Amino acid sequence: MRLKHVDLTGTKAWRLIPTRVPSADLLARVADPADYDLLNALEARSNRRIRAFGHANAYVAAAFAYSLGGTPSRFNNGTWGTIYVALEPETALEEVRFWQARYLRGDRSPATRLDFRMLLGTLEGAFLDIRHARLPAVYAPDDYRAGQRFARERRSTERGLAYASVRSAGGSAVVGFRPETVRELKHHHQVVMAWDGAHLAL
Repeated sequence: MRLKHVDLTGTKAWRLIPTRVPSADLLARVADPADYDLLNALEARSNRRIRAFGHANAYVAAAFAYSLGGTPSRFNNGTWGTIYVALEPETALEEVRFWQARYLRGDRSPATRLDFRMLLGTLEGAFLDIRHARLPAVYAPDDYRAGQRFARERRSTERGLAYASVRSAGGSAVVGFRPETVRELKHHHQVVMAWDGAHLAL
């Protein structure tokens, strides 16, 4: 099978993450915006994530740091770092909602509210495009072994993969194998999901 690359430079990249902190810029309470670069440079001297993954971006570095030794995913068996982003905000929502609902249902959690932070950045570079490829094993809904093998064989030579979302019909996503694949990932807006004991709604 011959696969092609797609240049996604400048394409919007959406990522939804849980949050327990205010969305306000905390630096704004204690510093002048003109000093942000200096403060960020000082933080880098003691921040393990930034030391390990450079100044890609704090959110990007966090994704790589937490995916090392973390829960295996479709294109990561837990032994290398990755970042997952969606090309549409709806895809980011549906991907996260699927997994949160599965976890809450399995845990028999009572009704609760979940707060998330929607991040927005841009992609950089060309990615191996498998969105329309016939790879049923890679796209298996609940078996990631083929996807992990596929990624392991290509992660040293590719920036990442553009793939079809399994949880959001018609949606697309990207898995980046290097921190520089996603630029300027920043807070965009808050998202609240409500769990009623059986369903998770926006």
